[in-house]
Amino acid sequence: MTIGIVGTGNMGKAIAGLFADGGHDVYIAGSDPEKSEAAAQELASRGPGKVSAVPTAEAAARGTDVLVLATWFAVSTRLAVDLSDVLRGKTVIDISNPFTPNFDGLITEYGNSAGLELQRRLDGSAVVKAFNTNFAPTLRTRSFGGSDVDVFLASDHESAKADVAKLIGASGLRPVDAGPLANSATLERLTLLLVELQGRYGLEFQSAVKFLPGQSLSFPAAVATS
Repeated sequence: MTIGIVGTGNMGKAIAGLFADGGHDVYIAGSDPEKSEAAAQELASRGPGKVSAVPTAEAAARGTDVLVLATWFAVSTRLAVDLSDVLRGKTVIDISNPFTPNFDGLITEYGNSAGLELQRRLDGSAVVKAFNTNFAPTLRTRSFGGSDVDVFLASDHESAKADVAKLIGASGLRPVDAGPLANSATLERLTLLLVELQGRYGLEFQSAVKFLPGQSLSFPAAVATS
C-alpha cells in the first residue's frame, strides 16, 4: 500500500515512520519542501517501506490508497477543499484537534468535530478519525508502561476503518474501534483534557490513553478475516 502524509511535524514524522516500518511506501509532504526532504532523510533508515518527499498535491494523487492529514485543523480544512477532487474514493485519516489558540477549549460547537467538518468537505472520501488522542513520543516507542499504545478510530465507513486498523496493527499498535465519526467529537474533547494534564503534571507528552476491558480485545471480524 502507498500512503501519503501531509505534515512534517512530530506527528507526521512519527506516523510516517510507523507505516514505513509496516512495509508501506510513504510520500511525505509539507508547506516547506526543504522540511519535507529533511523529514524523508530523517526516516530513511526506517523500513522496509520507503519514505519519499513530494509536493502536497502529489502526496494526495500519486496512487496513494490513504492520505493522512497530519496538520492543524485550519490547514486540514483548507486542504480538504483544495484536494477534494483528487481524494474522491480514497481514505483520509484526520488526526487534528480543533483547539483554540490558547489550547483551553475547542473552536467547534458542542457535538460538532474536526472529523465531521472534514467529512462534509470530503463527501466523496472516507474520513477516518485516528491518532488525535496520541502523542508523538509514545507513537515512536509504540509502547508505554509495558503495554501497546492504543489508537482510537472513528468513522462512518466501516471498510475504510477496518483497513486503517490493519495498517495500525501491522505497525505494532493496537487499534480500538471507537464507533461512528460523530464520536470524534468525544475523542477531541478527551484530547483537550489530555493536553491540560500535560501541563498540570509536567508530563512532556510522555503519556497515553489506554482502554482496559475486562476481556480480550480484538477489532471487528472484518479486520481479522480480510
